[in-house]
Amino acid sequence: MRNFTLIITLFFLPALSQSARYIDGIEDIPIFKGMTYVEDSLVLFDKSEGRYVSSEITGDYKKFEIINFYRSILPNLGWEKIGPFLFKRGDEELEIRFSENGKRTSVMFSIYPSK
Repeated sequence: MRNFTLIITLFFLPALSQSARYIDGIEDIPIFKGMTYVEDSLVLFDKSEGRYVSSEITGDYKKFEIINFYRSILPNLGWEKIGPFLFKRGDEELEIRFSENGKRTSVMFSIYPSK
C-alpha cells in the first residue's frame, strides 16, 4: 500500500505543481480554480510595523463556491478564522472582500498587521 501511495504521488506531483497558481503578492494562498489575476491590482508596502498587501482575482464562479474553498483551505495554511471573511496568522490579518457583476465574481485579498 505504501508503494502504491508513493507511485500515485510521484505520478500526480508534476501535474499539481504545474496547476497550482498563487495570488500575486501572497505566494502561499492559491488561486481558486480558473480565476485570473486582475492586472495592476497588486499593492505592496513593507513597513516597520509589518506588510500591507492587496491583490485581486476574478472569474466566472459563484461567490459561495469561492467562500467555501477559502474557508476550507486557509486553516490548513495557518490562518485562523476570526470573522466572516477575516483571518489571522501570527501578527497579520487577512481580509477577503467579494464583488459580483452578473456571473463574474471578483475577490480582493488584503493582508495587514494585526491591531
